[in-house]
Order: sequence, then C-alpha cells, then structure tokens
Amino acid sequence: MLLLLLLLFCDTSQARQTCSWEVCNEWSHENGVINVHLVPHTHDDLGWIKTVDQYYYGAKPELVPVGVQYIYNTVIDELQKHPDRRFSFAETGFLWRWYNGHSDFEKHKLQKLVKTGQIEMIGGGWVQNDEAACHYVDIVDQMTLGLKKLDQLFGECGRPKVAWQIDPFGHSKEQANLFAMMGFTSLFFARIHFLEKEARLQNKSLEFIWNTSEDLKTQILTGAFYQDNYGPPEGFCFDALCGDDPIMDDPEMEGFNLIEKITAFVEHVRKQASFLRSSHVMLLMGSDFQYTNANTWYTNLDKLIRYVNGNVTHGVHVFYSTPSCYVKALTDASTHLPTKDDDFFPYASSNRSFWTGYFTSRPTFKGMIREASSLLQLCKQLDALADLGPADDADVETMARASALAQHHDAVTGTAKENVTRDYERRLAVATKEGEVVINDYLKKIYPKGVTKPPRHYICPLVNETICNAIKDEPTFAVTVFNSNSRQYSGFITVPYYSKQAMVMNPKGERVAVQLMKTFQVSSMDTAVRAPYELVIPVQIG
Repeated sequence: MLLLLLLLFCDTSQARQTCSWEVCNEWSHENGVINVHLVPHTHDDLGWIKTVDQYYYGAKPELVPVGVQYIYNTVIDELQKHPDRRFSFAETGFLWRWYNGHSDFEKHKLQKLVKTGQIEMIGGGWVQNDEAACHYVDIVDQMTLGLKKLDQLFGECGRPKVAWQIDPFGHSKEQANLFAMMGFTSLFFARIHFLEKEARLQNKSLEFIWNTSEDLKTQILTGAFYQDNYGPPEGFCFDALCGDDPIMDDPEMEGFNLIEKITAFVEHVRKQASFLRSSHVMLLMGSDFQYTNANTWYTNLDKLIRYVNGNVTHGVHVFYSTPSCYVKALTDASTHLPTKDDDFFPYASSNRSFWTGYFTSRPTFKGMIREASSLLQLCKQLDALADLGPADDADVETMARASALAQHHDAVTGTAKENVTRDYERRLAVATKEGEVVINDYLKKIYPKGVTKPPRHYICPLVNETICNAIKDEPTFAVTVFNSNSRQYSGFITVPYYSKQAMVMNPKGERVAVQLMKTFQVSSMDTAVRAPYELVIPVQIG
C-alpha cells in the first residue's frame, strides 16, 4: 500500500518528453508509394483587418468572424480524442496570451500535447516578421522574445526546429542566415516571384539548400510551397470560412461524394508529387484564422486518411504530420537538392503586381518603430546594469512586446487597416512612457546618496514635429545623450526651443557653440505648442 501511494504522489513533471519530431506517424517505404504529410495549422496575424485584441477575442465579427482563443480551445479538445492527430502553431504572441488567460487545468492540457508530440511549435517568434522593412536587431529581439516564452512553457519540446515565414511579402537571404545561426534546421514559405515559381516547378527545385552566408558558410534546407498560398488543396478546406463540401460517405445519403472527393484528392497528390524530388508530399490543411471549429476539420481529415489508405491501389499513404516530421522524411530519403545563393526580392504575385510599395509606405510609423527599438535597447542595458527589479523588468517587457508586435508583416509594412495601425502606434506610445519610467528609476539608483535627487527625465515623442511640452516653459533644462554603440559617436542633435536666445554648457561647465534655427511654420499644425526654433547641438560621445 505504501508503494502504491508513493507512485500516486510521484512528481511526473520531469518525465521524459517526446517531442513531435521524435514521434512522427509512420510513413511507407514501399517503392512507388507517395507519402502524404497532412499538416493541420493556422496562420494568425497579430493584427491586419482587425486589431490584435479583436482577433484574439473574436470582436468585430462583421469584419472577420473568428477568435483566436477559440482556435486553441477547439484544437486542444480535438487532439485529445486521438493520439495520431497533430497540429502546428506558429505565433507565440497569441499562444502566450491564451496561456496566461486560462486555468492551470487548461494549461496542463496544452503542455501535455506539446510534450507528447501532438502539438509542434514552428517559427517561434512573437510574430512572423517582415523581411524587408525590419532592422535585424528588431528581428533578433522579436525572435528572442517568442523563443524565450516557448522555453519557459515547454522546455526542449517548445524549441522550434522549423522556421515558418509563410505570409511575408518576399524573403531575404539575411533573414534565412539569422535562422540558420539560431539553429533552425529548415525554413518554409509561400510567396516567391511568379516567374521563379514557374521555373522551380519545371526543374523540381521548390525545395533546395539555401547558402545564406559566404563568410560563415551557413546554409538551411528551404521549401517553397507548391500552391501560391499556404492553404489546403482546392475542395478540401473544411473550415467555417470556406465553402467546400464535407466528405459525405453514406451511399444512401443524397449528396454522397466520397468517390468524387477521394479521386480529386489522389489526383492532386500525384500532380504535386510530379514536381518534387522525393516520394514525400506536404499538404497544408489550414489557413488564415482557421480551426475556430476544429471538429469539422478533424472529422473530415480522419475520413480522408481512412478511405485513401483503405485502397492500396491508389499508391498513396496519408497520415497526420508536422513540418519537422516532413523534413525528417526528406532528410532520411537522402534527397539530392539544388542550391541557391541570392534572395527572393522583389516579390511579384503576377505580371505588373510587384509588392514593393510597402518598402516605404507609412514612413512616419516606420520611424516610430525604429525610435521605440532604440529606446528598448537603452532600457535593456540600463535594467541589466542597475539590476532595477521586477517593476522595471515588467516595463521593459511591455516595451519588448510592443516593439516585437510592430515587426509583424502587416504592421511595419503598413499593410494593415488604418485603425489597426493606430493601435500599433498606441502600444508604441505606451512603451515609450514605460521607457521613461525605467530611465528615471535607473538615475535614482545610480545617483550618489545624500545629494539632491536627479532631475526628472522626459522623452519627447513629437520632437520630429519640433514639439516638446516638457521644456516649453522651462528657463533651464538638461539634455542627456546616450551612445549605446561600441564606437565613438560624433554628430549633431536637434532640440525644440522656445526662446530667442540660448546658452549651452557641457558637463564640464564649458560653453558649447550651438546654432539656433527658426522652424518652418506649417499651417496644418498647432503653432501654439510647436517650438518656433530648433537648437542644433554638436555632441561627441565615447
């Protein structure tokens, strides 16, 4: 009895995990058989037509009748019904929100599915970032944020092996190189130039080895999808957002379509396989915000697997899979793949449809993102140097999330709806105020004890409009310039100025030669708060 009680109360949290790539469903090794990897997935933009909050909760259903929280709920419920079922999640930003909004019981169900291999995390970033308009520092930061959260939640099984950039509008060699250096084994995406797509179909080079750096000798196995999207074959979208018929397998039922469905599926598989170099085919079963009702998907996918595999004359073997299991099969088959050395810019979806305007669209918002990123780097350094504590750590976390969200391929690109972009801007503005708090807390901590408290520091977010309310009525004020680079900075800074005369002193009390410039008056701007002058100050910082 004592032994039984010990077993019952034994902590199983440290039991060995079996990650998705270790428990792949079995594929066929028979010659001539095409192995079909069904990969259930959902692509959930953190803002596009609706804001990130509206997408998560399902608000504004008249715009898009989806809610990401329900996707997680129903997928988890359906996966528990059969151990062969699989699912792949990509956007950590939504996953983290779902996890922190649910009970320990619900959290445990998700953790168990990840640690037993039924759920695979792919991509792993907070978002799927754009690859043209993002700075590499911001890419690294948003990936770091997402991967750190996955490690906290799931340990080793939360570490993605497959980079997943299925919706960004073109792909850069440097982004692929970052993935290779991060340890990803492979990369998949959907959007490449339509002429290159045609050429790759003809020479069976949709899958290739991308040589990402001549200096580092890095490379990554890369795949472009057979279809011009990341959805299921035509006629096999079993989602509420689609209009495809389900598989009706009762011969006595009006509308019986089993034979028609299976025939169409096998034909599609054979056609897709004819453009590939191995006997393995990956079919993506899912798309934008799909699986709000996962039961409809898995009910029909179960039938598809059962009926196709039930007729060996098809020469097709179908099973649930994940991207990492597909890569494992591709690697085990020792498939010889071609190589590529350049990138996938510009992207064109058809003749005269070049996706290049977003390189420069909404330039002020792009500038706001860069400024927020610079402030984030400063605050991270100050937080680390002074060990500020939990409150400031939380402020830095708020800044990191806002900055990461802005790297989303519908955010920094300017391709989201106007009200969604305003939501991104609001979050960056809040992050800037949090940064102000961190800076002042840092100064309080390093200021010598027993002397006058340090002056309050303010960030002027409208300095590009020559507005800084914090100094508007101040006869004297200090300007702090911080250089986070590892090299000396020499240049000029401009400060909004509200007086006709100025005297500037450096930290040693020496007078600095400056220039006072009259600003342009713009009729559309509020001249009551706009400074009539700009103070141009030379700075040199080691």
